[in-house]
Amino acid sequence: MTSSPVLRQRIVRSGGRRVHLWTGGQGPAVILIHGSPGNAWLVQPIAERLARYFCVYAVDSPGFGGSDAIGVPVESVAQLAAAYRELMDCIGLATVLVYGTHSGAAIGLELAYRHPERVAGFVLEGVPAFTEEERRPLLAPEYLMPMDPDVLGGHYARAWTRFHDQFVWFPWYRREPAHLNEASAGSAAEIHLWVEMYFQAARHDYRPAYRAVISYGDAALTAARAVRVSGVYMAERSDMLFPHLDRLPPLHDGQRIERVMEPGDVPGRIEAALRALPKSAGGITLDDAPVGDEYFHDLPGGQILVRAHAYGSRPAGAQPADPQPVAAQGDPRTPVLLLHDAPGAGRQLLDLYRELAAFGTVLLPDLPGCGESDPLGVEPLGDEPRAVDARNLAGHADALAALLAARADGAVHVYGVGFGAALALEFNVRHPERVAALTLTGLLRASGEPRRDMIGRLAPPITLNDDGSHWYRTWLMLRNSLVRWPWYAREPGALRRQPIEFEPAHLHTWTCDVMRQWAAYHHLIDAVLQWNPQQAIAFGRDKLTVAIDPLHALHASDVEWAGEIKSITLPSGIAQRAHVIASLTP
Repeated sequence: MTSSPVLRQRIVRSGGRRVHLWTGGQGPAVILIHGSPGNAWLVQPIAERLARYFCVYAVDSPGFGGSDAIGVPVESVAQLAAAYRELMDCIGLATVLVYGTHSGAAIGLELAYRHPERVAGFVLEGVPAFTEEERRPLLAPEYLMPMDPDVLGGHYARAWTRFHDQFVWFPWYRREPAHLNEASAGSAAEIHLWVEMYFQAARHDYRPAYRAVISYGDAALTAARAVRVSGVYMAERSDMLFPHLDRLPPLHDGQRIERVMEPGDVPGRIEAALRALPKSAGGITLDDAPVGDEYFHDLPGGQILVRAHAYGSRPAGAQPADPQPVAAQGDPRTPVLLLHDAPGAGRQLLDLYRELAAFGTVLLPDLPGCGESDPLGVEPLGDEPRAVDARNLAGHADALAALLAARADGAVHVYGVGFGAALALEFNVRHPERVAALTLTGLLRASGEPRRDMIGRLAPPITLNDDGSHWYRTWLMLRNSLVRWPWYAREPGALRRQPIEFEPAHLHTWTCDVMRQWAAYHHLIDAVLQWNPQQAIAFGRDKLTVAIDPLHALHASDVEWAGEIKSITLPSGIAQRAHVIASLTP
């Protein structure tokens, strides 16, 4: 069997919206459209399989996953189909094959109905054609549950139970024998994926788009009567939409129904059906060049999400562009590279990034194994029970160097916070020619046994549990880190005595950033804890400024250190902080 090409994440701008997708392979173009309230992760396995024969585009639908919602309230499936047609125009796809499942099948059918000249063929798995009686419980508030972060973390149990029950009943809240779901019970990993996708969709309020799909019934049958594009309507026997195949009108030439009796047969049947359809136009490779202010930078074996504002940069365009340095000619300041603390992601410094963008070029990556960025390669070390980055902190520093080599000329001003401050120092040791200045906040300077004692405790392994308790435990760990340093300490001396706002939405977003890389979030932290900062401090002393943040957990250590190193105190306001950091930028 031919191995599947690697799929890469890309971000494009279509109709002024951020659209996130996975793409890879060569050959005829295939767009894959997921169900609700999921995203392209749901169709990624079939996309990887199809990429052996096609150029695939597994897209997050508007308002789901990493894609922005459309700019007006969603009232119909036609609006969602129009967004896909607009994306095709943006990328430059003349015609496509379409695979859609559930909500994605509705969107795919409507796309073929509205724009038959753009669809060479389709495979639609589970076209929803609900009757008015069936729609009523699906449009109820109980089914389309909102996501309200709870100040006490109770929303994690609610979300987990909701998707646990989805595998047992349909609709999930109708807990009666007549509504038992014939599908297999979900594993912890499957339920976790649904919860994570739900949290992503809830950021944009997924409910209007989902309502439109649920209400598609009569319009679905109208579209099916009219569509003459070659295609296959498919469903698997245990799918709750399997009976809807019998509601389809008489089919046209080149169309057929496939009833799949075994779940394991579905991927092969999808692949065979698509390969038998008329060929679409060839796919177009999307490189990793920035189109707007966000892009995925490719590394061997993974990708890093980068936010990049270029001084004097061109406006965001619709087409992927040729790679060019982020630092445009004429930038009056050295570019600033922001390195966030861990656990977490670049979102922690997003407000500062936006303010600094007024002064010149600024880059803000999600560090490897954090947020949307893939981890570096890992392997067990000796008898250690955990996988630790074999390249240690040096591997993270080299990944930054590779990013800068593609995106920025010359040296940069590195501002690092917490574990990002440690990485900034190591980056300067390994690539001093790329560092014009270092500004650090919250560097962990402890060494020896106290430092080693934190390994496995400061960032404990996360295990997916059948009861979903890993979500609450992670949330509570992050919450406790606002109260104590280190978070697991219980003695009074560990208390942080600063005013802290336990804002539910902020804590929830932070938790989601960590859980996005639940298996790897500790890699950077463990690498730093195994690293001795003293040599790196001495090596970078001439470039170094300590930026004291009164609200950081290690501010007292920064104050103590400030007597030895050039220092400044950061003001509380983000705009004022940006002015201070800009003033330190060569």
